[in-house]
Amino acid sequence: MLTPVAATAGTSAGTPDSSEPGRNEQPERLFGVRVAEAVTEGLTAVLTGLLPDPPPAARSCTALRHAITDGLLGTSCDISLRSTRSGWTATGHARHVLGLPNAEWMLCEAAPDRVGNTALVLLPLNAGGLTRTEHRPAALDGARFGDVRLDSVKVPDAHVVQLPPELVRTLRGALAGTRLRLARLTTGLAAEAVEAAIGHVARRPFAGGRLADRQAVRHALVEATAQVRMCEAYLDQAERRAWAEAGHHRQGAGEETAETGQHPGDAALRVAAYVASAVPEAVEAACQLHGGYGFLEEEWIARAYRSSVFTSVLLGGPEQRDRVDCPPVPAAPEAASCRTRIPVLPTHSLAAFHAGARALVRHDIAPCVPDWEANGGVTRDLFKMAGDAGVFGVRVPTREGGLGLDLAHGVAFIRAVARDAVGGVSTSLSVQTHVAAPLLLRHGTQQHKQRWLRPMLAGEAIAAVAITEPTGGSDLINATATRAVHTGDGWVLEGEKTFVTNAPLADVLIVLARTEPQGGALGMTFFLVPTNLPGVRVRELQTVGLRSSRTGRILFTGCRLPNNAVLGRSGMAMAHLAQALPEERLAISAGALECARRCLEHTATHPAVRGSAAASAELAGWEARLEAAEAFLDAAIACFDGGGDTRLDADLAKTVGAQLTQHIVNGCARLTGPAAFFGAGEANSLLPHLRDVRVFSVFGGSCETVKDTAAAAILRGAVVRQDPGRRSSSLRAPSHSPQER
Repeated sequence: MLTPVAATAGTSAGTPDSSEPGRNEQPERLFGVRVAEAVTEGLTAVLTGLLPDPPPAARSCTALRHAITDGLLGTSCDISLRSTRSGWTATGHARHVLGLPNAEWMLCEAAPDRVGNTALVLLPLNAGGLTRTEHRPAALDGARFGDVRLDSVKVPDAHVVQLPPELVRTLRGALAGTRLRLARLTTGLAAEAVEAAIGHVARRPFAGGRLADRQAVRHALVEATAQVRMCEAYLDQAERRAWAEAGHHRQGAGEETAETGQHPGDAALRVAAYVASAVPEAVEAACQLHGGYGFLEEEWIARAYRSSVFTSVLLGGPEQRDRVDCPPVPAAPEAASCRTRIPVLPTHSLAAFHAGARALVRHDIAPCVPDWEANGGVTRDLFKMAGDAGVFGVRVPTREGGLGLDLAHGVAFIRAVARDAVGGVSTSLSVQTHVAAPLLLRHGTQQHKQRWLRPMLAGEAIAAVAITEPTGGSDLINATATRAVHTGDGWVLEGEKTFVTNAPLADVLIVLARTEPQGGALGMTFFLVPTNLPGVRVRELQTVGLRSSRTGRILFTGCRLPNNAVLGRSGMAMAHLAQALPEERLAISAGALECARRCLEHTATHPAVRGSAAASAELAGWEARLEAAEAFLDAAIACFDGGGDTRLDADLAKTVGAQLTQHIVNGCARLTGPAAFFGAGEANSLLPHLRDVRVFSVFGGSCETVKDTAAAAILRGAVVRQDPGRRSSSLRAPSHSPQER
């Protein structure tokens, strides 16, 4: 019931070529049929299984009350049972019942006038006193709906099954599975639409070029792609959790779960709430990119838009959002745990590593944050403490002196810092962990590693990466003016860098310089530049945010470097940087999303917010979006650690993380009110996060530049969806053939 429906020949929604009006009439009709099949194979099959002599599920339809369905399919049911000498009589109505016109039996929920609070009733749809009518919504072509009215319809005892509370709970779990399956189908519809838009944009001529040459068009494609990918990742996560919970129940632990008081469908409701908002937005963007074709009834994309708008009804109406609350805020750690020092981060499991990281942050970092924020930033003591604990060696093999762990562990440390400290601390440490160390590890000589990498891992040397220049930082190929001239026995470095994290504390700089004036991307090289060399001058910059991070501007004037100062291959710096960017961007996204989560949980405890239904509903919506972004990030990290190509995922995660975090942090400040802007350290203050959040959209490349990179990857022939059976983010060319799908 939770397994995604496999696409097969004759049942999959193909993607028509918008240049051929009316081509492929089947996909939209079949989408409605697949929705009906998902309900029949899921919820209807479970309900028929409760009956002693059930009819075939394929010949039945279902109508349950909102108390169980939370508005799924838009179905409503108000039926009462009155006991008689020979059985029961049913009176009432059920509206918007999927499959009613084709069915011979209806399984409905009713309120009896004797034993039990609710009952399941099996009604033959040709019974006397029963009237049914068909209606056709302007969406889901191929799926037939109807209304039924009952006027004292006779029902034998054998067709009435009492539903005790524990069985109702089981039904809610089954319905959660059906809801997730329908969310998967609607996400697939959005993916088809965005894939069709990619093909249309790539082919469409515009102003002497292609429509794809317009930046606004490329960015719209990227945002729609990100929405679909996040839906897929969120659904993957929810389905894994549902299977785990099902196994937990099978082992006899159901009562323990019930004691928590959590509705078994809450997770599915949150996923459905997100999908119901994201899918229409993605499909609408695809329609807009089709121009006039998106408004032609004969075009598949226009019909797909109709069905996407119906998603909010299909997955549950507005009442579902009223049932979804933010998860409870975790309890504050006990004071004793904050005094427990972790000398070296544990490596035997990810959970133990994360717990150790949080203890380390609480003990050695968090108490220093107020001083760092007020008095100019972190000191060298932070780097020595982090080096002693093994922080900088998380991604470095043990043979090189590191811990030999994967990116999931590195991100666990970033999340610990972002939760209990501030963004400036995470930024200073991450530059050394996720940018400088990987560059030295991959491209440094043994001499480089002995001279710089091992002292960096121990926290005895601090590195800074000097890439950005006063003229710009995202368009490196055109903006880089710092040059290195070869003199035979070495190099002479001239130029200026700015916004260099850790520069005022750094012992060594990894500097990007142009070595071939006409070489373009193949004319730039990385150099290792000790900061104590003549010709290197560092000036510290004061920034509005990230006050704990030390940032500087560097001037190189006749700085002489030996030949062995080159890091990696001469002229290949951009290729080396491209290898490092996915890790850096995934790390940035992790820090940003953890900042958003901390602000969300902090705001949820504010009395004015807890007492407002509107504010609570807004927080619940943000919670769903944040969970989707976190699920997407976790999937990308797992792919990275598995050796997959995550360049596109990293670009999407970075832009999504930065934009969503800024939206949530600003929204939390709005809900909290003036208290959010009080001095750092005071109750309800969000001031450090309000200061820090803006920079996420610039770090690792501006969001606009990163979207351009992502759009180029998408337009090179990419599909929007990941294959559900593989944890790879590699993309394939869109197919217009149902058989190929």
